[in-house]
Amino acid sequence: MSPKGPDPRVLRFSSTSLIFFTILSFRLLNALTVRTFFQPDECFQSLEPAWKMVYDEGWLTWEWRNQLRSIAHPALFAAVYKSADFISGLLGLQTPTKVEVLAVAPKVLQAIFSALGDYFTAKLAGKLFGGAAGWTSLWFSVGSAFHFFCSTRTFSNSLETSITIIALYYWPWPQLITKKRDTKSVVVEGQIDRKELQLSLLFAAFACILRPTNVLIWSSLGLFLLYHSSSRDRMRIVTEVVTVGITALVLNAVADHQYYGVWTFPPMKFLEFNLVQSLSVFYGSNPWHYYLSQGLPLLLTSFLPVSIYALYSFLNRSPMEHGTAAGFQLASTIVLVTFVYSLISHKELRFIYPLLPILHVLSAAKFENLSWRTSTKKWVLIGMILLNIPIAWYSTQVHQRGVVDVVEWLRKTGNVDNPERWSSVGFLMPCHSTGWRSSVMGDGEMWALGCEPPIGLSSEEKLTYLDEADRFYASPTEFLESQFPTPPSKGRNPMKRMLEDKSHQWPDRLIFFGALEDTIKSYLGPETQYEECKRFFNSHLHDDSRRKGDVIVYCLRKGATAGAESFI
Repeated sequence: MSPKGPDPRVLRFSSTSLIFFTILSFRLLNALTVRTFFQPDECFQSLEPAWKMVYDEGWLTWEWRNQLRSIAHPALFAAVYKSADFISGLLGLQTPTKVEVLAVAPKVLQAIFSALGDYFTAKLAGKLFGGAAGWTSLWFSVGSAFHFFCSTRTFSNSLETSITIIALYYWPWPQLITKKRDTKSVVVEGQIDRKELQLSLLFAAFACILRPTNVLIWSSLGLFLLYHSSSRDRMRIVTEVVTVGITALVLNAVADHQYYGVWTFPPMKFLEFNLVQSLSVFYGSNPWHYYLSQGLPLLLTSFLPVSIYALYSFLNRSPMEHGTAAGFQLASTIVLVTFVYSLISHKELRFIYPLLPILHVLSAAKFENLSWRTSTKKWVLIGMILLNIPIAWYSTQVHQRGVVDVVEWLRKTGNVDNPERWSSVGFLMPCHSTGWRSSVMGDGEMWALGCEPPIGLSSEEKLTYLDEADRFYASPTEFLESQFPTPPSKGRNPMKRMLEDKSHQWPDRLIFFGALEDTIKSYLGPETQYEECKRFFNSHLHDDSRRKGDVIVYCLRKGATAGAESFI
């Protein structure tokens, strides 16, 4: 008997390492050139806890103080910080260089995760639908504006997305399960590859630890798998799920106990605070159709028509039809997850981000099946990717750039040898508008307006609750008068300001958005000791009126003193 030939459905590269390192080079460039801000969790749910673990300083948000988050994700970046710090010490790097190494190190790690996501997206498409679909899905992935914008950011959702597609690659898809045949070549039963199942479950478990809501994907696919499996395989699947699940939960519980000092189960805390107490609504709510009308179009951009066609085609065919079982299951999972997320009031685009690689896989499969000439499909693909380039450029180089530029300026001027060195900085901005210690890395005083949610309050109290940032923006002048000492001005007695017991002190670097410029100027008055020293462009338009305009920095004039701490 001749040896079995290669499976034509599997994507085979002439040199897999060359392809992967080409993708990695692209994602490293992607990570190191992103200059804009997306959402606070990029910093405050990953880098800040990691920085706090290593250097014992940073801003831990209420979620960490109330044990809503697992330490698994920040621990990765804590290891990166320790490694970068150790290597910098071995090389004898000067402080300014060491600081930049620490700033870049997490981006490099995330670029690796992103490249793995691209690579396994192509591998999965090739495995399920053939080599041509694999290559097309790879172009969809690297040509995606949203991937370029988000995949190299340090969100747990970004890592979750990469881990999910890796787990899907090793998942035992029904049409790929090895079949046992009798002497008459009649299929007797299927046999699941145990090692691949274990690998898939390990990655799936990690994805669920990163984001507990990831369990929606695996619940859907798991039910499909059990339905299509033999009774013997069902027992094997359940055994592996229980074994891997318990192992993952125990290891994660030990890690969280080591961090928090007590035994805790963050997913349960997460459900208690966000569903029982409805605290997630405090951070905004959206209409039920948000993911359909905005989320998926923003994720897919120019690929949206192909993706709609792919979903319709896979859902419109029998799940038992040869060669389409995996496509039907993946399309059904996308619909289910989107539906469940749509029932939750608080919605964010990144919550459905793990669905994007799956959509790329399905879209590539149907795109390659179109009865167009090869040259036509090539130019259509190129056209769709070209449409993504200006979106990727604007979103990573222009929109909300100032809040990143100002933090980098603070990091560079925090050096003791810098003539612009600052000793204190304050942010009169909506809370978490910029990165914090993990981005600034200076040792000066830092404060910002807070936005603690109404934890433990009654329903009636929640209706009237305003956090510190909301109180400030409701009446800036009144807030400044009640929470700050008399502003530093010419001819005023600084000793009087020493005796004023206030929540905040005036810093030697005051930072705010252009929307507040007239208010701040009017309050400080013509005799103020502050002067504008830097201005960074932030955005042309913004849906939050508080964040409109440039990012403006007021510096205390040389020789002037800002607050009581200057005289002690």
